[in-house]
Amino acid sequence: MRKLLIILGVISLLLMGCSSQSTISFSGSSGSTYVLDTSDMFTDRDLETDYDEYITISLDDENSTCDDDTVSIEDQIITITSEGIYYLTGTLSDGWIIIDVDDNEKVQLILDNVSITHESNATIYVKEADKVFITLADNSENTLISKDFETVDDDNIDGTIFSKSDLTLNGNGTLNITSTSHGIVSKDDLVITSGTYNIDATKQGLSGKDSIRIKDGTFNIVAGGDGLHSENSDDEEKGYIYIEDGTFVIEATGDGISASYVLQIDGGTFDMTTGGGSSNASTSNQWGQWNNQTVDDTSAKGIKSSDDIVINDGTFAIDSSDDSIHTNGNLTINGGTFEITSGDDGMHADIALVINDGDINITQSYEGIEGQSIDINGGTIVLVASDDGLNASGGNDSSSQNRMGANDFAADEDAYINITDGSLTVDSEGDGIDSNGYLYMSGGTVYVDGPTNSADGAIDYNGSAYITGGTIIAVGASGMAENFSEDSTQGCIMISISSTTGDVILQDSSGNTIISYSPTKSYSSVLISTSELSKGSTYTLITGNTSTEITLSSLIYTSSTGMSGGMNGGMNNGKK
Repeated sequence: MRKLLIILGVISLLLMGCSSQSTISFSGSSGSTYVLDTSDMFTDRDLETDYDEYITISLDDENSTCDDDTVSIEDQIITITSEGIYYLTGTLSDGWIIIDVDDNEKVQLILDNVSITHESNATIYVKEADKVFITLADNSENTLISKDFETVDDDNIDGTIFSKSDLTLNGNGTLNITSTSHGIVSKDDLVITSGTYNIDATKQGLSGKDSIRIKDGTFNIVAGGDGLHSENSDDEEKGYIYIEDGTFVIEATGDGISASYVLQIDGGTFDMTTGGGSSNASTSNQWGQWNNQTVDDTSAKGIKSSDDIVINDGTFAIDSSDDSIHTNGNLTINGGTFEITSGDDGMHADIALVINDGDINITQSYEGIEGQSIDINGGTIVLVASDDGLNASGGNDSSSQNRMGANDFAADEDAYINITDGSLTVDSEGDGIDSNGYLYMSGGTVYVDGPTNSADGAIDYNGSAYITGGTIIAVGASGMAENFSEDSTQGCIMISISSTTGDVILQDSSGNTIISYSPTKSYSSVLISTSELSKGSTYTLITGNTSTEITLSSLIYTSSTGMSGGMNGGMNNGKK
C-alpha cells in the first residue's frame, strides 16, 4: 500500500563545450519525484455506508441506555468493549464514547443526529482497536464539542475525536466539531471517504500520524494550526497525504495542508487562506526592519510537504502569507487550475520544480516560481512578482535576506531553467527569468514585462543561455540586460533604447508583422526570438513611436541604439 513508484529519474545535465552548435545537449529534470501507489488506498469497508444489524445506544445524559452487555454505561461515559456495529442517537451534555476492544477487532459507529459535549476531554476516544469506522447516517446532523482536555491514564488525548488506531469516517450526513485543541486525530491512518465536516479547532483540523487519505467529502475547516496535518518522525515513509477528490474551504493560522512525507492531490476543489492571507505577509525594508507582523517560526503556507508534492488535477484558490505551494523536495504539476495570491513565493521547490500542464495564475508573489531547477513543459502560466518571476536557485539573493522564509540559495552549477512548451507571461519587478546556472528554451511562448530598475534584467543567468526554438519577447531595463549565448541555434535580437512605452512590433522587410506585444510598463531593452528570424535578413523593430531597422548580421544580434554605454550582450554580469 505504501509502495513508491519513481516516475522521474535523475537525469544529468549535459553541456560539453561551446565550440559548435551541435554541442548543446540537455534533457529532463535534475530531481526524482515520487508518487504514491493508490491502488489499495481505500478498502471496500472504508467506502461502505450501509448497515443492517446493529446494537442501539440511546444517549440521554444520566438516562442513556443499551440492551447489549458489550456496552457499559456509567453516568455519561459510554464504553464499548467488543467488536460490532453500534447505532448512536441522542445527546450527552458532558460525556464521551470510549472504544476499548481487542487490538484485532473492528468497531463501527453509526451517528444519527448525535450531540455530545465534553467539558474536559474528547467526545469519541478510541483507546484500543484494530480499526474504527464512524459513519454519518443519511441526512443526519451530528455535533461534537470539546471544551478542554485533561490527561487520562497518562494518555495525551488532544482531539475531539481521538483514535490510537486506524480511523475511517464516511456517510452522507454532517459532522460539526468544535475543539479547544485538534478536531479529528488518528495516531495511525486517518481515512475519509464521504460526508460533510464543519470543524473549528484551535489547533489542527485533521491530523493523521501515518497518513491522511481522502477520497471525497465536503470540508469547512477553521484551524488555529494547520488545516490538514500528517507527520511521523519515526518512519520516513509515513506522514503522507493523499487526496483523490472533495471540496475544501480552509482558513488556517498555520499551513493549509501539510505533510512530512509525500503529498499527492489527484483532484478536488480547494479554497484556502493561511496566516491571515497575503496581506499579512512579513516583509523587510532595506535596513532589515520588519513590517506588517511580528516574525515567528509559524509556517503559514498553503500546501506544504517536507518531501515531494505531486498535483495531477484540482481547482485551487490559495491566499497565503507564506509560500502558496512549498516543498523541501520536488514539486510536479501535471494539471489543475490555480489562482494564487502569495505573501512570499507562489510555488517553491528546494530541488526540482516541473510543470507539465495546468492553468496557473499567480496574481501576487515575492518570487513567482522558484526551485533549484525549473522545467516548464506545458500549461498556461501568468504571474506577477515583486522580485523574480522564475528563479532557479535563489536569484536576487540579497533582496531575500532578513525576510521570513528567505532562501539560502547561491550560485549553483546544477541550477537551470528549461522551457520546452506552454505559455508563460511574467510581470516582475526583479529579474523576469533568472537562473543561477543555465537557461534553455526549445519551445513554448514567453512574454516578460521585466524590471524598470537597472539592477535587474528581463532575463538573467550565471552560466549560458541557449535558445533552439519557441517564441520570446522580453522587455525591461537595459542596465543588466542579457542576450542568449552565441551557440544558440535560433535567431535572437536584443537592443537597448531610450526608455519608452507602447507596443513592441517586429516586421519583416515587406512590412508584415512577425510578432507583437503590448508591455504594461516602460522599458529600455527589448529581446525577441522566434523561428522566423534568419541570419542576413533585415527587420524593422517598432518600440513605442520609434522604428529601428536591423540587419541580422549574426544569429544572436545585440545593439545599443540611442543609449550611452553598452549592454551585457549575453556575458555574465556578475551581479549574483
